[in-house]
Amino acid sequence: MDLTPIPGAALGAVVHGARVTGDLDEATTEEIRAALDEHLVLVFRGHDTPTHEEFLAFGRHFGHIPKTGLTSGAHPDHNEILIVSNLVEDGRKIGVGDAEWMGWHTDYSFRPRVSQIGFLEAMEVPSSGGGETLFTDMYALYESLSPEERGRLHSYRVRHALRTGYEETIEEELQGEVSLGENTAPIQPEDGTSTIHPLIARNPRTGRQSVYVSSLNTKRVVDLAPDASRKLLDELLAHAGRPEHTYAHTWRPGDIVMWDQLGTIHAKQAFDPAERRIMRQVVSIFDDPTEPWRAEVPA
Repeated sequence: MDLTPIPGAALGAVVHGARVTGDLDEATTEEIRAALDEHLVLVFRGHDTPTHEEFLAFGRHFGHIPKTGLTSGAHPDHNEILIVSNLVEDGRKIGVGDAEWMGWHTDYSFRPRVSQIGFLEAMEVPSSGGGETLFTDMYALYESLSPEERGRLHSYRVRHALRTGYEETIEEELQGEVSLGENTAPIQPEDGTSTIHPLIARNPRTGRQSVYVSSLNTKRVVDLAPDASRKLLDELLAHAGRPEHTYAHTWRPGDIVMWDQLGTIHAKQAFDPAERRIMRQVVSIFDDPTEPWRAEVPA
């Protein structure tokens, strides 16, 4: 496996020679994990295209892969695989999404068991360009703050909720708000379309802390009045997209991008709606829903 940092990029590295299958040995799995901890975004190129089963098996080396819970937009035989596409066939969308700008987010932040790693593969990309995926480093935002600012943010909780327009595509029994610690019933991997989390998350492998907010799914800082909440979120999200903290990935067919979902947020550039874009995605989630929230308040 050959790893090359992306020249001039704030984060990210290209991986050549890795096998994207389910038969990774422990040493290779740990090598990939360590690379992800360092670079936050890994771009896999030069590999054989995995089958759906191999794609899932590869992801499962890095955590539990939940079902999407979608009644449409997921692969018909593997609900864990999200199809991201602007295409309509026989009058029906084959996946989720469109050709417009998609704002900053991290996947499954609205669930109690949030995502730790994302995996997105380009099956078809617009030939005329567009559709790039942007990744912004939210660890860097936390680390840029003063101790006083960090301490203040550690005291806040935020509500994350599924963005408007997706409610009817989620299985009804999985909808609703889940509150951590308020009951003893086990939390299922697909539970919840609204959850309150601390504003600061902590990567349990590295100890790095991040500002866990996004423009699509973070609705409110629940400890502040609405106007103060909006002001704080706008100030924090002004960090997103700054060149010194952002990598813009231009897709090639066959690319598989793997990224740290706890310490980055991502967005999608618009593209010509007459063009075709088809992606498939899975995410791994934390086994223990409390694991990312064991943050260390600065002294």
